[in-house]
Amino acid sequence: MPASSSSSSSRTVVVVGYGPAAVPAVQTLAAQLPADWRLVVVSATTAYWPVSALRAAIVSGWEDKPVASVEHAFPHGKRHVLVTGTQVVELREHSVLVDKPHPELGCEIAFDYCILATGSKYAYPCRPRVGATVEEAVADLRQTQRDVAAAESVLIIGGGPVGVELAGEIGEYYGGSHGRPKKRVTLVHSHDRFIHQDGWSDKFNKSLKSQVEALGTKVVFNAKVSDGPTESGPVEGGSHTFHLDNGETVDADFVFVAFGSSPNTGFVGEFDPATLNDKRQVKVRPSFQLDKYPTLFAIGDITAVDESKLFAHAKNHGAVAAANIIALIRAGNSASSTTPPKSYKAGPQLMIVSVGTKGGAGQLFGFTVGNWFSSFVKSKSLFVSDFKKMYAATA
Repeated sequence: MPASSSSSSSRTVVVVGYGPAAVPAVQTLAAQLPADWRLVVVSATTAYWPVSALRAAIVSGWEDKPVASVEHAFPHGKRHVLVTGTQVVELREHSVLVDKPHPELGCEIAFDYCILATGSKYAYPCRPRVGATVEEAVADLRQTQRDVAAAESVLIIGGGPVGVELAGEIGEYYGGSHGRPKKRVTLVHSHDRFIHQDGWSDKFNKSLKSQVEALGTKVVFNAKVSDGPTESGPVEGGSHTFHLDNGETVDADFVFVAFGSSPNTGFVGEFDPATLNDKRQVKVRPSFQLDKYPTLFAIGDITAVDESKLFAHAKNHGAVAAANIIALIRAGNSASSTTPPKSYKAGPQLMIVSVGTKGGAGQLFGFTVGNWFSSFVKSKSLFVSDFKKMYAATA
């Protein structure tokens, strides 16, 4: 573990990452920090909404829905600072080092408290190209729409929620009407059902399977693609025969990679390997503080909180972390304060998976919900207006 930098008070709260999980924390802190404290937000990318990104990669006119600028999401200026297009490359106990010098802050930004909200890595289009601006992210999605339109056969590798939703979007949009011919879609999943983790019902899984198959997708369970690519995109050279480890083959000229989510915690592990569990997630107290580092907090996808990695839960992480930082500041001494921290209770197991705009299935509090409810709650809108409002953008 690297040596700590100076612990002299900077009266600064740093937030690393500015995805949807961090927004509630940032907005609470910006509104409630004492006048002699400032907030510094370090954002490597533009705002991106994975919930609608899959439809945006398929359906013309949706390309701007999952993208928004972070520039106007909180009142930075004289006191608070937003540092964009910049990555944290090293975490220290009382500062972070960034890859680009800031005119005022330099390359090392000291803090009294820090919230780590760096989210997770996932294959495009579920996450944007690293470093893409708003305009570049929109252009990438438009290009993917054109590439899918030109394809005759699509292979989706991975049958979790992302793979299922991709199959639903392609199956519905390219359903053989409106001048858009049907495409051959094959979804290959290494498990015996889509949502294979404990606690998800057979009824939920069977509903998803029947819906994607009704839209024309061929589903292959208990198999892996032996020679698949690592990134989504058109197959170089045109149609290619891919081999499965069960002996089957799939011909495709476009491939979506829909597996491989991992937390963005590399620099946290380099700071102190003991802060991570075996899944590379950050171990946190119910207050979201790191065990040995009470001035460091972590929220969102990167945490080891035992719950589904959903925005519905992650936004509550930010509220708890911000409330605890405000309480510590008001107490005046983080090391000796006896103020009991606000604790977070893991959220319930819930999920809705869209299948196009009209379908989907979910499991909420142990009950399975079908396509009508799923469409009404999620599939039609994919919560785009909520995302745009979050970043003070126009839907």
